[in-house]
Amino acid sequence: MNVWSALKIWSLTLALLHVPGVGLADEEQQPEQKTFEGTWRNQKYNSSGPLKCVARPGEDGRVIATFSGLFMGDPFSYEVEFQAKPGRGQVDLAGEATVSGHIYQWKGYLKGGQLFGRYTGTNGYNGDFALRQTAAEDEAR
Repeated sequence: MNVWSALKIWSLTLALLHVPGVGLADEEQQPEQKTFEGTWRNQKYNSSGPLKCVARPGEDGRVIATFSGLFMGDPFSYEVEFQAKPGRGQVDLAGEATVSGHIYQWKGYLKGGQLFGRYTGTNGYNGDFALRQTAAEDEAR
């Protein structure tokens, strides 16, 4: 099974856990989270920095992710809820978040232990990110 075999399995697992008579005990219902690390780029300021994403399953097949990193020396952290849909050899992702009063929309995909995305904010910020699943989780696969 490839990395995360993606969120497809999460979605199916979550759906089954909510069907009466199929669900598991509460302590067994906690699907594990996935951590990705890498770099983001902001094209407006021609800047970049470290980025970490911790993703966990949400309700109704959605995913909740916390993105954290540094922008021009200042730390940031925000949560995004997004949809995951099977694509061609990858899982397509899309989400929206409000950061410092500005709405950011992003689209990306998960493929082979790597998470890629592009974002655009109402403040004119736009760019991309490339993250890789952390080594400890790669070994656990």
